[in-house]
Amino acid sequence: MVNFPGNVEWVAGLVPDLSARIDPFVVDTDEMDEELIEIFIEEIKRLSGDLQTGIDGNDGAMVRMAAHSIKGMGGTMGLPEISVLALEIENRAKEERLADAKPLVDALANWLATFQ
Repeated sequence: MVNFPGNVEWVAGLVPDLSARIDPFVVDTDEMDEELIEIFIEEIKRLSGDLQTGIDGNDGAMVRMAAHSIKGMGGTMGLPEISVLALEIENRAKEERLADAKPLVDALANWLATFQ
């Protein structure tokens, strides 16, 4: 697993059944390239901004699309917890529960702020 700054243990507090849902997102990342990690960090920060814009603008489609992209990226980068969190955000957006998605979006943004 890639060693990213910060940890993702906080996701378990947001998604109580995390350990039961994580397996589909686990990918072997033994050969992770530093350039790929930098691209991932830049892209997830951009998508996090899209999540916030979508939440602020009450745009469920924007939230769903950004969360869906993050969901795929998390597992690929060895961060299956982020994939499960993004799935939760995506599902809440599909259910038109953006107010319920906001704390998850905020927690993701706080985690991303550790990448300096």
